[in-house]
Amino acid sequence: MEKGKYIIVESRGIEVAILFDSLISHSDFAEMFPLDLIVSAGFFEVGAAKETKKTHEIVEDSNDVSVSCWGKSVSLKKDSRPEDAALIKRVVRKEYQY
Repeated sequence: MEKGKYIIVESRGIEVAILFDSLISHSDFAEMFPLDLIVSAGFFEVGAAKETKKTHEIVEDSNDVSVSCWGKSVSLKKDSRPEDAALIKRVVRKEYQY
């Protein structure tokens, strides 16, 4: 399982997740994004089971990942939200396009 911090930023009308290491402060992003564009912030954890079966050099992965979010950023004064997990999952579990 992997743990870290995240912020959700509204960019061009779409909410996107930015994931980063727990050693970095949420407030480090206040310089890069105006506070009114930061929608939420908190902590996340990702869990997944690995498969090793290969077909035509593509690893088949029938197992999904689970994402949980919690907490808040004290420095940004932003809470995590239940819908943040889906946005984070979109980052860590991209569909294979080829």
